[in-house]
Amino acid sequence: MGRSVKTFDIAQGTQSISIPTRSSNDVAAIQSTVDGQFLFNSTTNKLQVYIGSQFYNISTSAADKTIIIDKFQGDGTTTVFGAGAGNTLDQSTAATLSVVPTDATDMVIFVGGIYQTPATNYTYSGGQITFGSAPPANDGATNGHIITVIHNLHKLGE
Repeated sequence: MGRSVKTFDIAQGTQSISIPTRSSNDVAAIQSTVDGQFLFNSTTNKLQVYIGSQFYNISTSAADKTIIIDKFQGDGTTTVFGAGAGNTLDQSTAATLSVVPTDATDMVIFVGGIYQTPATNYTYSGGQITFGSAPPANDGATNGHIITVIHNLHKLGE
């Protein structure tokens, strides 16, 4: 016969608590639970919390929250950046993204400080960002029209 604890206090000075551990198969088989329940997924090595209808990962380390920024320079004619296309800020020809996002929702893009809307101002596929029109060239005075790609956003809350 199981037992239930109705009032559970973690005493001051307690060094740790045990969280139930389950494999991904076990987690997938759980049919009903309550929002806010925690478990440790032994297959993915991630702490998870139940919200709504499924378990979601909780970040496992500060490294998961590292935001990466790439900067490219428009030249007035190039529309494709990333995966070796276009020019970088330092005039190199290797305009590769530091991280290859899975889709456009994993990054935020600005041209000259102006936010670019996915599917409206650009598309993303296969590690390349393709703008509808070429970002302007450097204006010679302010190093203007820098293309800033902020990515790794999917890592937040992973």
